Amino acid sequence: MKVAAVGVIVLIAVFNVSGYYFANRNVEPFSELGILGPGQKIANYPTSVFTGQNFSLYLYVGNHEGQVSYYQVLTKLGTRANANQSVPLAAPPIASYGMVLLNNQNVTEPITLSLGQNGTNVRLVFELWIYETNSSSFQFYTSNWLYLNVTGPSV
Repeated sequence: MKVAAVGVIVLIAVFNVSGYYFANRNVEPFSELGILGPGQKIANYPTSVFTGQNFSLYLYVGNHEGQVSYYQVLTKLGTRANANQSVPLAAPPIASYGMVLLNNQNVTEPITLSLGQNGTNVRLVFELWIYETNSSSFQFYTSNWLYLNVTGPSV
């Protein structure tokens, strides 16, 4: 009887200690990138903008990497033909945003953009890059995008 009681106590202790140990670990670390419309929701994105006219969106970045992370979001212009979420777009950035986030922290940042050239189905790309201390450089993580028609200024 005493052996069974000691066994139960040891089993409970093991569960308590392992629960404490694993509570602060990220089993599957990940980061989040979201582009939100003017109402800070995944909705009501602009579909058509005028060349040179400002428009607003919100940039959402979340850190679940299990550590403090330094992020950079690059905004680029592309086409439907070069859409790929797992490879960075070979185009110069038109805007860049940097942020440092604690583990389990997120930020929603308002951004204002203006596009300088007309186009149909212009792909507005947002790339998430994470600074890697091992390589002392930013590494591509993922991307999201919107399609816009960019027309001449209103008269």
